[in-house]
Amino acid sequence: MMAVVMFLMFLPPGMWVPSLPNVLEAHGERWALPYFMTLTPFMSIFSVLVFGALSDRRMDARTLLGILGLSGAGFLWLAFASLEWGWHAGWFLFFQSCNALISAPMIALITKVKLANLLNPAKHFPLYSIGGTLGWLCGSVLVSVLALDHSAQVGEIACLVRIGMSVLCFFALPATPPTDRVSRGWRAALGLTAFGLLRDRDLRRFYIASALLAIPGAAHFMITPTLLADLGSTHPTGQMGLGQAMEVGAMLLLSALAGRVRIRWFLLWAMSLAVLRFALFALGAELGMLVVVWLGIALHGPVYTFMTVAGRLYLDKRVPDTMRGQAQALYGLMVFNLAAIAGAFLCEGLYRGLVETGEAWPIFWLSLSAAAAVPLVYFALGLVGTREATEPSK
Repeated sequence: MMAVVMFLMFLPPGMWVPSLPNVLEAHGERWALPYFMTLTPFMSIFSVLVFGALSDRRMDARTLLGILGLSGAGFLWLAFASLEWGWHAGWFLFFQSCNALISAPMIALITKVKLANLLNPAKHFPLYSIGGTLGWLCGSVLVSVLALDHSAQVGEIACLVRIGMSVLCFFALPATPPTDRVSRGWRAALGLTAFGLLRDRDLRRFYIASALLAIPGAAHFMITPTLLADLGSTHPTGQMGLGQAMEVGAMLLLSALAGRVRIRWFLLWAMSLAVLRFALFALGAELGMLVVVWLGIALHGPVYTFMTVAGRLYLDKRVPDTMRGQAQALYGLMVFNLAAIAGAFLCEGLYRGLVETGEAWPIFWLSLSAAAAVPLVYFALGLVGTREATEPSK
């Protein structure tokens, strides 16, 4: 049932995240997009570590996950309903901020549930994660099938799915009780002890490289749908699902190679493919060929799988049981919050400076390709001289 919960958890964002740029454009509110991409991760900062620590110290992760899902669903519905009602986009930003504050820890919590209950996490974690990939893919395809690529109704439908997922958490997920009965004090309660993990050289290098890669990565869902529309695509949301289709194959490969290939190599492959992805976007824009852009979108699957899914395994092997929830929460904070905020402003600023003023799509994407090369070089150089024995083989 963990795979089913994953499916239902990722189906809603698969519906509204890829379609959001075009939905806001259709309502004359695209100006709100960079604020959404920064404000919601900013609000998440205040909850992701707190709830990660709560799952380690006080509360069953399964129960906490269900409560957060139900609480955030109402704000998700209000956000998109406000667009349909013709309210100022400021209300959309407010309701989405509330949703983010509540829902941000959900991915870290479901990750903890899976890693704590799977007999062979390295082999089975990617397989269970396929449920989330299929959920996102089905959500994207469903939007285009229903011709809702520019409609705020996608968010309202997503809310209903989120409610179903939340109820299922209480009855279908395995119990995952807290494991830390020792930590005390306000630092532990706020999850701030997680920053102590950065003292470890390998963990610090992984956290920083992941965050650096996420900064240009913000453009994938934020800007790519606009590129597709500019090149004549009539169903950009469904085409964005190509990345999730390739994710399935990438996760099967990750599971098959678990224990035989060191995780550090998956991380290097992910960063290399991220550089290639943006280069393909630049080439597709230069040639005016959608098929080349589709190839770049397809690379999002292995980029996400080899960086995020394999990365969470990388963390789980290197932290004590009492820090599992906080380690995953710190990853979410640095990648999906801090880096996402920086990426949203930088990518939108670059888009406005290059594309809106001169139709310079190729230069825009080549700039992001160069930015994605920075964490690749940083992580690769950090491995020089590192002994192979320092990384567990399973």
